[in-house]
Amino acid sequence: MALANCRRCGRLFNKTGHDVCPSCIHEEENKIAEIRDYLRQHPLANIYEVSQGTRATYEEIVDLIRRGKLLLRQYPNMTYPCERCGAPTQSGQLCMNCAQELSAEIQMGERKYSAKKPYKENRNTGFYSKE
Repeated sequence: MALANCRRCGRLFNKTGHDVCPSCIHEEENKIAEIRDYLRQHPLANIYEVSQGTRATYEEIVDLIRRGKLLLRQYPNMTYPCERCGAPTQSGQLCMNCAQELSAEIQMGERKYSAKKPYKENRNTGFYSKE
């Protein structure tokens, strides 16, 4: 087995697919359960209120949301700023507008690249053997 240092606490552990040790995984699962319980009791709470009402920090909550550990469909006030423009978002690192803009820019760049790439029409693809 491969040994690794936990990215959260720094302890040495047998790495089995996770980059955190089993005790940190257990602690994270407990925080997720605590956050979910708090949100069930206070469905209109925002991230700051959840942070104050639980043992989780603002950064930990945002990290859990970004990694897909917390889904916020039914909690409209659980938003955090987009990393690109600062608009409120509930999942990922970018808001929907920024994600769509970046996707369009990538597609435009791909079209420009493929237009500049010389296209060799009517070329044989294979080997020629003269007997």
